[in-house]
Amino acid sequence: MRARPMVSLLVAASGLMGPPAARAQSEYDAAHPPQPTAQQLAARDKKNAADAAVWNKNPAPTDPRDFSGVWWTRGYDRTFRPVTDPPLPPAPAAKLLPLTPLEAASYQHHLDMEKAGTPIADAPTQCFPHGVPRLIASPYPVQFVYSPGLITILHETAHNVRYIHMDGKPVPADTPPTFLGYSVGHWEDNTLVVVTHHFNDRTQIDEEGLSHGLKLTVTERLTKFTNKWGGVELRDRITIEDPEHFTRPWTAERLFPWRGDMRIAEYSCEENNRNAPQNGITVAK
Repeated sequence: MRARPMVSLLVAASGLMGPPAARAQSEYDAAHPPQPTAQQLAARDKKNAADAAVWNKNPAPTDPRDFSGVWWTRGYDRTFRPVTDPPLPPAPAAKLLPLTPLEAASYQHHLDMEKAGTPIADAPTQCFPHGVPRLIASPYPVQFVYSPGLITILHETAHNVRYIHMDGKPVPADTPPTFLGYSVGHWEDNTLVVVTHHFNDRTQIDEEGLSHGLKLTVTERLTKFTNKWGGVELRDRITIEDPEHFTRPWTAERLFPWRGDMRIAEYSCEENNRNAPQNGITVAK
């Protein structure tokens, strides 16, 4: 299985299903993680500015509605949490998840199984498509390709492909439920709004264990902007609705810096799949 050397250590350790991330959290108080020092913040700003200079030598398209090219999220966050201002660490943010009793029990079961060292296998551990929004958190590059009436998103991870239908036509009546669902997009000013539904129930919301059912609808709002280091990024605001699993819609976020220095590479999930499950349980090897 392909693992990019430039991705964070959490990525190299987890790939598809990541007990190492949970172990890392146990090493400190997850509700009150250590805060970076002024020197650390300055060093991070210096690195981000240097990265932006390299990544933007081959610049992103100037049209705010043109996302063509390669983007790559920084690092890896295996969870989806509600957006807050200021941002909260994962543990306290998890308390804001509007879980129904069904989802609360399911979520706790996933956490307990992972704590026991026997995490429940989900779709990607068997090389099936990741699902949405789970796929959006994947720590591998993505590429946007435009064609008439269609925007295609190519994900390097396991070669997942999403088709955003932009032709204004209604969803075909015979559309089956699938891993990645059926996506319809339109523009609101310079924000691409993508509504995805017709999911099967074989994927998770995130790697940690948030689940969903057949009533899941995911609405994304993607906007291009220039960050404080002079680099171009995509902001993806992700609203999750599933009345059986969540008491109300809630919104998470992912950022994708432009990577003019990068190309999508081959990724073979089936080759050396270190997370292949046995009897529905997977243990990262």
